[in-house]
Amino acid sequence: MLRNEFIEKVKQISKENLVFIDESGIEDNACREYGWSIKGTRCYGNKAYQHKSRVSMIAVLCNNQIIAPVIFEGNCNKAIFTTYVETILIKELPPGQIVIMDNINFHKNTIIKVLIE
Repeated sequence: MLRNEFIEKVKQISKENLVFIDESGIEDNACREYGWSIKGTRCYGNKAYQHKSRVSMIAVLCNNQIIAPVIFEGNCNKAIFTTYVETILIKELPPGQIVIMDNINFHKNTIIKVLIE
């Protein structure tokens, strides 16, 4: 029910005023779990088991353009996201924009809400 209400509210907002923010990351030790070989023969391969590094990114989609992208090493957390909003996003964000983000815990931060409003 809440999802449908949210969708209806968003439909009423001009697309030019919608801003979508999210973060994502990738680890350099990602490898394939499966492979291919000639029928009847085993598929062999090497797999790295040590954890290496993670690269993360935060970016905003506004009017079909990516704005304020930031790439950093490590995982995103409340402190990093708050710093991003405070030092980068609010400087790039045009006035009157509606910011839409997913419901990960560190997005539900009162400081984030105050900074964006």
